[in-house]
Amino acid sequence: MKPIWTIVLLLLIVASVTANNGNTRLDTAAQRRASNIHRMDTIILLTYVSVMVLIVVTAWAFKHYRFRFIHESGVTLFYGLLIGFVIRYFGLGLLQSQTFDVVTKNRTIVKEPPDYLMLEVKPEGGSRVSFHYELIEGFFADKRKKIEQQIEQKSVFSPEVFFNMLIPPIIFNAGYSLKKRHFFRNIGSILAIVFIGTTISCFGTGCLMFVFTSIFQMGYTFKELLFFGALISATDPVTIISVFNDMNVEADLFALIFGESALNDAVAIVLSEVIENFSTSSEAITLQDFGSAIAGFAGVFFGSLMLGFVIGCMNAFLTKMTLISEHPLLESSLFVLISYISFLVAEVCGLTGIVSVLFCGIAQAHYTYNNLSNESQSNTKHFFHMISFIMESFIFCYIGVSVFVTNNQRWSFSFLLFSLISITASRALFVYPLSWMLNIRRRPKIPKRYQHMILFAGLRGAMAFALAGRNTSTENRQTIFATTTAVVIVTVLVNGGLTSWMIDYLQIKHGKDAIEEGQRLESSMSCSNGDHHADLDETVPVTMAPGLNPWDKAFLPRKWYHFDASFMKPLLTHATPSLEQTLPPFCLPLTSLLTSSRQRAVRN
Repeated sequence: MKPIWTIVLLLLIVASVTANNGNTRLDTAAQRRASNIHRMDTIILLTYVSVMVLIVVTAWAFKHYRFRFIHESGVTLFYGLLIGFVIRYFGLGLLQSQTFDVVTKNRTIVKEPPDYLMLEVKPEGGSRVSFHYELIEGFFADKRKKIEQQIEQKSVFSPEVFFNMLIPPIIFNAGYSLKKRHFFRNIGSILAIVFIGTTISCFGTGCLMFVFTSIFQMGYTFKELLFFGALISATDPVTIISVFNDMNVEADLFALIFGESALNDAVAIVLSEVIENFSTSSEAITLQDFGSAIAGFAGVFFGSLMLGFVIGCMNAFLTKMTLISEHPLLESSLFVLISYISFLVAEVCGLTGIVSVLFCGIAQAHYTYNNLSNESQSNTKHFFHMISFIMESFIFCYIGVSVFVTNNQRWSFSFLLFSLISITASRALFVYPLSWMLNIRRRPKIPKRYQHMILFAGLRGAMAFALAGRNTSTENRQTIFATTTAVVIVTVLVNGGLTSWMIDYLQIKHGKDAIEEGQRLESSMSCSNGDHHADLDETVPVTMAPGLNPWDKAFLPRKWYHFDASFMKPLLTHATPSLEQTLPPFCLPLTSLLTSSRQRAVRN
């Protein structure tokens, strides 16, 4: 009996060792593969960061030597194209991956693509090992496609990375660094261009593209082209505004173009989302659908606006009523985190985070900034300016890389040509008629040279690219994505490179001439308004009596300025007079709680 038990024991040991060897081999291979993947990811990231260093040096060289016909955004795109070419055709030692063709049992019909795949592998003589894979849209047709897909997986980021990580700081900085005086002086014209102009551009581009594609039977639905019109209507301020800053162009032109670029991104996002929501309902847009779209657009846009504004005001009140300014590091950290929360809350609530974070930035610049310590004021301004520059440069570089490494693009020269014609025509369709209508009541009027420059300044950039890349599940969407990429490259290289030449050609004042003209205009408007001592600094002091702002001639701006000076600023900042002085005496118990010690010290 004893030898028999010995043999059984030996067999069990051998079986156990065999099973362990199978699992050990699998574990070792998995560990080796994980290390290789980490190394490859690091190489790709190192490549991007190295290019960013080169971009920063190039930007310095351009500013130092005052290059006018080549802008750093165009050079950044060129760097991206070069890096994409190297990755695409030289590979940088990319990993070879294993691919398993999974066939559903009994020819099961898959109604919707799965988000994840659970794969169980059972080594011979070993226990089962489970792997969890995230699926990426697209499929492999042959060995070449497999290699291309490997390149794309290593060097291409998810579109959600753009919307959740890269875009929010850029948009927030646009609101936080807003030059309020010139912006709000032109607010009526800016809002008209943003809302009416972007809508006309969207429908104009969509309709013209539908005519072109129908004539040549290219197989696009009206909703697809309307969606393309919405996303391509988002203009990019990076290149133009950079040139305007360097040349110091006329302030009103700067405000009009910057205001449009800063706000129409949000309008384009809402329009594209509304159009997409109707893209699965029916093939024809009914009058009821159109009314629902307008109501949905208004609800999403203004809901996002109010959410961002409220969160910005909450942060202002928090910084006012606490002594967190004694710790600038914590104060700056709180400022950054709450600003980002405004984006995330809007997305969770089904609103638009871009609109929310933009108006959160405007609110924080108007209120919270006044409560921050000097160190935090400097830190937040510099931080968002720096991170915005880095993100913008990275996106332009990435756009160039994607031309070579992204496989969900279908290129069509005819579609691109029709797009450029439609975009230009639809932009002219709203710039000139809308300017004529605004000039009926506007003082000073929008001159023709401004109108020509607004037409020329319609560059496309990060927002259009990110919107087009969110859904490339069909061949038509892949063509739209590729065309958007090409439009971005063409407008940045051509329009961006010729901006300084166009400024001179249109005889737009810049430099010392623009400064002198602005001072003369401000002086004449101040005198005509009966106020010879108005402060014409960047912002009107909070101690100025309501209604003395020389730019507030209209009824609504005067009422808002009065409400802001007598209630909002005393409530959210340390401005004087405090609420104890501006509100009726019966509100004293409440106003005492809402008045800070600094306000009382100034009053006493």
